Amino acid sequence: MMSAGILSGLAAVLALVLERVSPLVVRRAPGWGRLLLEGIAPFLYGLLPLLIVLQQGWLSLREVGLIGPVPLAPGAFLGWSVADWARGLGLTALYSGITVLVLRLAGLHRPASSRRSALRAFEALPMGLGREAMLGLWRGVLWAAGVSDPLPVAWMAFGIWWGAARGLRVRGGDPPGPCVWGGVLAATVLFSLTGNLWLSALAHLLVLGLLEHSEASPSPKREADEMPFSED
Repeated sequence: MMSAGILSGLAAVLALVLERVSPLVVRRAPGWGRLLLEGIAPFLYGLLPLLIVLQQGWLSLREVGLIGPVPLAPGAFLGWSVADWARGLGLTALYSGITVLVLRLAGLHRPASSRRSALRAFEALPMGLGREAMLGLWRGVLWAAGVSDPLPVAWMAFGIWWGAARGLRVRGGDPPGPCVWGGVLAATVLFSLTGNLWLSALAHLLVLGLLEHSEASPSPKREADEMPFSED
């Protein structure tokens, strides 16, 4: 029988493949089903594999970053002290803000109307949670493989996701734009500093909520990517 580590790794690979294929499936769905698929796809490729792995006991809550190093300490919440949470929330706001600011100063995203900011954050919720759950699953696999420091765990998981995002370009699939890789990058930095999946997910959602559906600066490459594929 395969070991828990191998089974967890297979679940993580499946999550990566589903994450890359889902935009194509959504695009080709009939109009009545497209909205439904857009809402549930992130949970299928992100949260569901993570929940299965945790329910089966292949990875622990500690390995994926859902609880901290001192879960039974007096005054600790989910394994982190109040001081850890305060520091982590400050870092979350700082690095999320830096990410959004850098992307906008670089001209990769321009501010959209603030009237829809709350709606943008709500729309970004499934995608951000799904992708962060998938990244958390990969971090857990790496942690179980013997990499015990959050810094290499976070950046190796980011590298795996980025390589898959670049290499598994399905026909008609969207390349990861600034709001996508910006959210992943902010979450990676937070996890490398805190080892806390809750905070990395919050950073992910903040960046997506601030950038998703804002007006992206046009570029020749982007316009070429958005051209419809012609049938040969």
